[in-house]
Amino acid sequence: MTSREIVAAPPYPVVAAVFVVCAIVLGGGGSPNPGTEVLLQLLFVALALVWLWLPSRQGATPMPRSASFWLICALVLALPLIQLVPLPPAVWTGLSGNEDRAAALALVGREKAWQPLTHSSPRTLAALLAIVPALFAFFAAASLDARGRLWVVGAIAAMAVAASLLGALQVSLGPGAAPYLYAQNGATLTGFQANRNATADVLLIGIAASAALFVPSLARTRTAGALLTNRRAAAVVLAGTIAVLFFAILLTASRMGIALVPLAFAGVWLILLPALPDRHLLRFVPAVAALAAVPVVAAAALQLGNTALGKVAERFVFADDSRRELWRDAWFAVTQAWPFGIGVGGAQPALIAAERLEVLDHGLPNRVHNDYLELALEGGLPALVLIVATASVLLVVAWRTWHRRPEERHLTALGLVILLVVALHSFADYPLRSMALACLAGTGAGLLISSPRKPAANEPST
Repeated sequence: MTSREIVAAPPYPVVAAVFVVCAIVLGGGGSPNPGTEVLLQLLFVALALVWLWLPSRQGATPMPRSASFWLICALVLALPLIQLVPLPPAVWTGLSGNEDRAAALALVGREKAWQPLTHSSPRTLAALLAIVPALFAFFAAASLDARGRLWVVGAIAAMAVAASLLGALQVSLGPGAAPYLYAQNGATLTGFQANRNATADVLLIGIAASAALFVPSLARTRTAGALLTNRRAAAVVLAGTIAVLFFAILLTASRMGIALVPLAFAGVWLILLPALPDRHLLRFVPAVAALAAVPVVAAAALQLGNTALGKVAERFVFADDSRRELWRDAWFAVTQAWPFGIGVGGAQPALIAAERLEVLDHGLPNRVHNDYLELALEGGLPALVLIVATASVLLVVAWRTWHRRPEERHLTALGLVILLVVALHSFADYPLRSMALACLAGTGAGLLISSPRKPAANEPST
């Protein structure tokens, strides 16, 4: 974007970009840092009001016209809302998985009281409120046109680079001297997040966002939203940005984050395809050579005794990985609460109750470290059905947008990469429990929705 375009910045994309920046910083602390999460929720309220009050050149506040958008919102909100509805005693006591709960309430004479499906209404309500900022990110991205979405993409890329620079200080200065926003996590790069896994996801998403941001600059024809007018300069800046983010991912020492690097690079290739109309194989040789050089340099640094990379290599010894024991306890808890679950947000007390004595230690299990298993524990069969339904709607929407808006395929591809990073990492961690990553996932889902424009007479909404 030129300096003139920045000065005359449209208000709605700026609001969305500011929210994404604040979400990455304030939403990165996780449940041990509720203060910053509350600030993010208050910020959401303020920016939502600003969004409604800002004047629009078209005379109307930007809103998603897609029916799929509202369907996805309904699917996401359905589980916690249903779990909070009080049920008569004849209903909830007759549901499988509530036997122990009914026996416990009978001890205090409350077995005949109306109770919701969730075992802890405050926890489920807190989880519901934590979802709302992510839905605002979804709403904002889906409401903007293609040019406005580049502001959000630029904010994600800029914050990923900023996180890598902050992380470089953290790694170089070491524990005690390094600037950490949240609790220290050893001598690893954490940036604006509380743990290395969330940071790795932000950086992976940042790699893809950087590629999408530079697509207008790399296009052969002059395209609106181009950061640089010189294609060669744009290619050099993009390559340098990707290299910085790649090494930052290595220094997080996140095993799953490093394993997902090929996905990010494949996403970069898919995102840049619109800027490469001449697709002869020779055009891919420089890109392949550059990508091949990165692990070679990393291996050379490791052989030369780089202590930071040596610690990363040590992380790939899985002999003492406690996740497997945690999953066993979580599976037992799932079978006890099946098929309706214990309520969104209630995983920790359920894990404590199910923890076996032979694996008991001084620490408390905070999460299942597998979001799908945790959702099965908290929401049972209804949660799994809603996940499949939401994923199916997103895939259909992405397919339609990909074919109907070929000029926006770099943004659609970015949305897919964001959601894939989160979905795959969820097998070994809990990225969606971070409000920062939940907001990024909401942004990715919004990029799959066709951007607002006047549709053709024979073009239905998606």
